Amino acid sequence: MAIQITCKEQKLSIDFEELPKNANVSYLFSLPQIKPRPLCTGMGKCGRCKIQYNSPAPELTPLEKTLLSQEEQKSNIRLACKHPLEDKLELTMFDDLQQNATKYHLHLPANCKGETATLFVDLGTTSIDFTVQNEQKVFAQGKILNPQMFAGADVMARLYYEHFIEKHKPSRQQTILLEFFQSICAELKNASITISELYLAANPAMIALFLGESTKRLMEAPYFLENKGNAHYHFKELPPVFIPPQMSAFIGADACAGLAYILQDYPELDNFLLADLGTNGEFIYYHGGQVYGASVPLGPALEGVGMRCGSAVHGEGENIILSFSLTPFGLSYECKGNPQFICGVAYLSLLGILLSTNCINRQGLFQNKESEQSPLAKKLFAHFKETNEKRLYVTEDLYLCAEDIENILKVKAAFSSAIELFLQKNPIDNIFLSGSFSSHIPLDILENLGFLPKNSKAKTKVIGNSSIKGLFSYYTNKELVSKVAKLSEQAIIIDLTNQDEYNSLYINNMHF
Repeated sequence: MAIQITCKEQKLSIDFEELPKNANVSYLFSLPQIKPRPLCTGMGKCGRCKIQYNSPAPELTPLEKTLLSQEEQKSNIRLACKHPLEDKLELTMFDDLQQNATKYHLHLPANCKGETATLFVDLGTTSIDFTVQNEQKVFAQGKILNPQMFAGADVMARLYYEHFIEKHKPSRQQTILLEFFQSICAELKNASITISELYLAANPAMIALFLGESTKRLMEAPYFLENKGNAHYHFKELPPVFIPPQMSAFIGADACAGLAYILQDYPELDNFLLADLGTNGEFIYYHGGQVYGASVPLGPALEGVGMRCGSAVHGEGENIILSFSLTPFGLSYECKGNPQFICGVAYLSLLGILLSTNCINRQGLFQNKESEQSPLAKKLFAHFKETNEKRLYVTEDLYLCAEDIENILKVKAAFSSAIELFLQKNPIDNIFLSGSFSSHIPLDILENLGFLPKNSKAKTKVIGNSSIKGLFSYYTNKELVSKVAKLSEQAIIIDLTNQDEYNSLYINNMHF
């Protein structure tokens, strides 16, 4: 009663009785011996869960017939997310086994022994950013793919996994994060750096999963935030963990940390809009001491996850196209190594190029009629192929398809409609754009694609990872914690997705 897994030359046997009975084969990617990867929540788009059946392979699904090459189909390769776990399966996975999925190696300066510092962590849905510092200096910084990705690329997938798939408590989603933080703290201790405290910002669902709290009120309407933050928590082998204030079920400590950063560094501003461009769009409008909060689901497309050839950037970004540019000879791209995936920033830069060359129109449709093509467009469309779907190839194997464009359009429509609604009803002199994604894409492209209103670039400032910056603001100004907690308690929460006006804007904004 076991599943046999081969990883290159290594063998792994998994007791079938220890596995959940309602899971698909992609559950195996949650095993600590298997490297975590950015999966697309069973949508069958990312291709990261490809496995090979050594036992009899199941029938191909219609989606697999589209996404898998003829050679892969004949080799009994399938998408793990599309087939149930069954006893006596014999499978091949295409990674080495690993001893510790959460071991992290810091690059520390040689002269930092005997120091005391604080670990500041932005626990994002897709990635984890952290910095080790005190008021005098920064000792280390890092970013990794969130190892919870095995449970899905978005918040709702993680919550579904926790309620309907996970069998053991404490859950793998909690323990894998604790192991990661313990790994960092242990390495710092070995370098004679004492971590006195850990400041952690995340959205409410990620915080609940990290703390091992119930997430039931966060996955069912009416959504309700039980843990308002502003408290310390204690875990074995970790320093005290401080969770800053949270505002609502969808506006968490990460967005509120961004608010803290702006209040600290721009005290002269009487009104501003903070817009966080991530897997969830979070908006905090501040006017004369009153805070208004709203959020809209965006999904992981801007991280590259769920796109046909997409991937989130992790590590040094090896083998991932990071951006595109246009030359007189056609497309050029930036990539460290052999391109195997396209990141979200690169997708937006590509769409900006295709718009400017009239390869796609404002509705996101390919303009592949020769009469409508510019000379540069003709060079680009030399790599256009149409079989069962339209694809514009950017390398021999990587391409952009109509479904990818639609995914970006949905994100754009959701984000821009929220900003437009705020602008219609409130005086906004300053827009702060946060999130690590926004730091890597020029405002010109965001405005041209319609993420930002026309002529708004002059009053828009990109502040990058405002969560980490806000955590440090809390650390240096303890009174700021109480101020943000009070503003959060008195905040007016706007449910945009239940407003007819927002829904109308969303439909009207389904274009670039």
